[in-house]
Amino acid sequence: MKKMKEANTAAKVCLMRCPDYAPDHVAAAIAAGLKLLNIPVRGRVVIKPNLVLAHAQKAPSAFTRPEVVAGLLENIRHEAVTEVSIVEKSGVGVSTHVMFRRAGYRTLADRYGISLCPLEEEEKVKVPLQQGKVHQSLLLSKKMHEADTLIFMPKLKSNVLSHGLTAALKLNIGSLDDRERMWHHDYLLDEKIVDILEAVHPRLVVTDAVEIAMGGNQMTEHGHQLGLIIVADNPLAHDLVAANILHLEPNQIGHLQAAIKRGYTPATLADIEILGDYPLQEVMARTATLPTGMMRVEDFDSPLAIRCGTPYCTGGCHGIFLDWLYMLRDRSPQRLNRLPAIPAIIGRTEEEITAPRLLVIGDCAARSPHLHGKQLRIAGCPPTHRDLMLKMGLRTRVLAPFVRADMVWDAYAVYPWRKWLKRKNRRVDHDNETAPRP
Repeated sequence: MKKMKEANTAAKVCLMRCPDYAPDHVAAAIAAGLKLLNIPVRGRVVIKPNLVLAHAQKAPSAFTRPEVVAGLLENIRHEAVTEVSIVEKSGVGVSTHVMFRRAGYRTLADRYGISLCPLEEEEKVKVPLQQGKVHQSLLLSKKMHEADTLIFMPKLKSNVLSHGLTAALKLNIGSLDDRERMWHHDYLLDEKIVDILEAVHPRLVVTDAVEIAMGGNQMTEHGHQLGLIIVADNPLAHDLVAANILHLEPNQIGHLQAAIKRGYTPATLADIEILGDYPLQEVMARTATLPTGMMRVEDFDSPLAIRCGTPYCTGGCHGIFLDWLYMLRDRSPQRLNRLPAIPAIIGRTEEEITAPRLLVIGDCAARSPHLHGKQLRIAGCPPTHRDLMLKMGLRTRVLAPFVRADMVWDAYAVYPWRKWLKRKNRRVDHDNETAPRP
């Protein structure tokens, strides 16, 4: 585990101007940042981008653009690099294989001769943790675990599930397959994120902030031009700077504070050497009027009468339901007013609530003792986005923007079929390797 740098070596974050996604502009900005950091990139290189979802109509600004990945690849094409792989896991229940295509990564792979590795289809290794608070071990991509150089490539954007910020540390959730990913994706999410950092710690962070996504659902929120590439040699330093860029208070971002309490450094912006040709104050002036979307779910304006019980799970039921509401507002705002004017209970409450129909979100809410009326339940701790979209459509007849033929086919046909096929092929390969030789 790489917790900290030498005491006399400050973490460095480079803010580089990049006016657009033109290949020469992107490659030049990344080259300048890498030169300032002077980080050796060698051996087996694994790149982890953010491909939580890519869709030309409904999620055009949610993912790390292929132009930025290409800009990095142009700068690491030398003899010291023996192999380059992109390892990623898209959102729960979505095929990363399909997202690679939608995001334009297959063309990228053909051009540069690199491997695209959907994490759900990859061979895994069990990695024990020494300081885990949620996980005692993690099942990780073998290719990622054995990488000589691990590079994170986040998309800078706001996220109501993680106190407003998606950057390098939050990107690590995509290092887990679905089952581990959703385990304690609730009020313990901050500690979970830091658990993963013990096992998956990038040597280099290169962030797509040419266009940032702000103010809504992490997958559907709209893009805003910022003209920035961030290059950093420390993921926590990167995220402290990113929080300031989005006008968020780092001391109110749970996973950043959890990392600092466990001994990761740096602890403050003052401990970071900020380099580059795009001054932080100038960047912040560009983002000053952009909303992050952070609020309590009951404060979101909709016909639903939302009642919040305890615990309040920013990363769980409360945050996921808020994310679902933003999804409607981002891409289908006319559907918000079609929601029924009924109580929606999230979290366990002792309040006496009586109504002809009650929308009950999550397992904690279902344990509320004083709910009277027909309960429309959506189970889970927390429910996945996929289940929430499907069941809210069935319960309220209000369809989320992703309830489309192409997305449903991907989630319920392509995704499980590819996982099954890959496991079957791996079992065959294993049997062939262990069979006695004649």
